[in-house]
Amino acid sequence: MAVSSLRIGIETEFLLCAHEKQDQCKSTLTEFAEALVRHYNAKVRDIPGRAEMRMAFDIWHASEDPTNFGYWTVVEEMSIDPDEDHWGLEFASPIIRYEAGSPWRQNLHAHFQIIESYAEILPDVTCGTHVHVSPGDSKWTLEQAKNVSRSILYFEEAFEVLLPPERRGNRECRSNQSDNPMLKHLPDLNGCFEKIQECSSIKALIHLMNAKDEDHSFVCEEWNGEKAVTERCYGFNFENLMEGKIGTIEFRRPPCVTNYQDCVMWAEFGASFMQAAMQYGASLKHLRKYGLSVAGLAAFVEEATIHGMNDRGILAEMFARGSGTLAVGPLKYDHYY
Repeated sequence: MAVSSLRIGIETEFLLCAHEKQDQCKSTLTEFAEALVRHYNAKVRDIPGRAEMRMAFDIWHASEDPTNFGYWTVVEEMSIDPDEDHWGLEFASPIIRYEAGSPWRQNLHAHFQIIESYAEILPDVTCGTHVHVSPGDSKWTLEQAKNVSRSILYFEEAFEVLLPPERRGNRECRSNQSDNPMLKHLPDLNGCFEKIQECSSIKALIHLMNAKDEDHSFVCEEWNGEKAVTERCYGFNFENLMEGKIGTIEFRRPPCVTNYQDCVMWAEFGASFMQAAMQYGASLKHLRKYGLSVAGLAAFVEEATIHGMNDRGILAEMFARGSGTLAVGPLKYDHYY
């Protein structure tokens, strides 16, 4: 059955330098963010259908608080490494309906225009872009999540081609296979797919696809004091499917984006890939008909596209970034690049 509706959320991290000196020379990040939010809301308040912005500096992450889902949310992102001339912030979108007739691209474009009217948006290697995806009007089923898992592993070397160098071997968005202690020692995709098939619950699949790194320097503690057995810093993060969390699979591989064109391309790609994976990732036999390369990934995504829902022109820009495959390299020593 065709997937004709998804819910997505977009998180962007970047550096900002205000155009006006009095705005740039705020004494704290909080004051800078407050001024930006006031500017933003003044611009959208009288435009029907445009979400306002709110600050969420008092929570660990914007997506952890459901009350934020109707707003653009600005949060302090501790992993960003700004200098004395720039402010580092993360912006989380409201829930976006990814379906035919949705105005989400126009709204995203307006979002960037408003920010750009206040400040210059600058890239940094400590920043990234994340795309959260869930089915349109239901929760992820185990079979859908398994299909996505198989598709991620199958097309891993095609994804590597499309990524910029700073997102390859990056510890913030590790390979779900090559950097995964549960999967990296298996001889081939058949072995990986058998492990996926053995998962009898969503929880078991999360433990497989986001297994805790063997490098104990990255061990973190859960809130209850127990050591974590999974971690979120993979290219595809399944941890949000745990009971009580927001119910998304998070695509973490995209780089920092500084404009609408790049942001919409990665969001379109992430949503369209998972839309295809939910339907066509059921077996290695079926996946093999597409081939492992970028061309195979493009054909895979194209098979699921729906007129008015997916933008083939934007997807074509993504697939024009490279061809063939690229082996996944080792993790780089530096935490970010």
